[in-house]
Amino acid sequence: MRRATWLLALLIALLSAAACTSTAHSDGGTSAGSATASTAAGSAPPSETASATPAKSNPPGVPDPGSRMLLGAYVDLSGQSSQQASVKARERAMGRPYDLLLTYYNWTDSFPDAHEAAMVAGGSTPLMAWYLPDKNTGSTASLSAIAAGADDTWITTQALNIKAFGHRVYLRLAPEMNGDWYHYSGKPTAYIAAWRHIWKVFEQAGATNVTWVWCPNLTPADNWDSYYPGNAYVDVIGVDSFSNVKYTWQTFQQMFEGFFAHFAAFAPGKPQLVVETATNSGEGAPVVDIGSAASFISGMQSYLKNVAGPKYDVIGVCWFDSDTNDGFNWRADQTAQSWQAWLALARDPYFGGHGS
Repeated sequence: MRRATWLLALLIALLSAAACTSTAHSDGGTSAGSATASTAAGSAPPSETASATPAKSNPPGVPDPGSRMLLGAYVDLSGQSSQQASVKARERAMGRPYDLLLTYYNWTDSFPDAHEAAMVAGGSTPLMAWYLPDKNTGSTASLSAIAAGADDTWITTQALNIKAFGHRVYLRLAPEMNGDWYHYSGKPTAYIAAWRHIWKVFEQAGATNVTWVWCPNLTPADNWDSYYPGNAYVDVIGVDSFSNVKYTWQTFQQMFEGFFAHFAAFAPGKPQLVVETATNSGEGAPVVDIGSAASFISGMQSYLKNVAGPKYDVIGVCWFDSDTNDGFNWRADQTAQSWQAWLALARDPYFGGHGS
């Protein structure tokens, strides 16, 4: 009887231990399952858990055009004493500084200089074109010499100058390479090699305040891609084009929509920038399908804000505001109506304005 009692007690103890072990395994399984679920949720790509529109990962100094776009210009007006005076007159009228101001340099010009320093002091970022040494037909320099390191001392000097400047600089290296008006045109392979070499020299010099702008002309359109240096060497894709009544007048959207769509597919996620644009259509001529400068500007504002910015990651537009270059009147105030359209755009908070 005692033996039976002892055996019964032993059996009860074994059953209790088994129950505890089973419970412990059950708790552990639940805990492990929760951890697995949590890890899976935490590692899911943002696109799977957030909106269908991918988050922008634009480089430093480049806005998200879902909420803000840069406004820039080249300003040189007859009746003003200098380009700086022209800029100040425009900015006073607009009640704001430009985000970007365009400057132009040949290969052996030293920059940045006092001009860029004044821009920064006024609240703007320089957007500098830097032409390669064989800009003009007949030059003895060559793209292959640059790629081989022949001008490394000068390139390093320029990189260190920009680094010492200490402010953000948009550098538009060798623009409009796809045309036929510069001597460095027509040589895509050599152009890419030279671009990449210059980029690497700047990187070695630690010039991290440079935003690299690769900028073809809108036409010809059949050779853009052959000159592209590659995503690793380009921060922003730029473009130049004018709606000139002497040739073919188009709205802003008609000019640029195809370019934006192409590069949104060719280089996904790479921001785009209209570096030079304007029209000289004045009051327009509806009989021959030429719209007014005012309608061009108003249409540009609406299209950039509602379509090109959010859809194609277009981060800004720069107006070639001048009547002193190439015999055409590109001024924003070429008519009273175009000036009012420009002021509406410049004062729009989306373009960095402060309202009317």
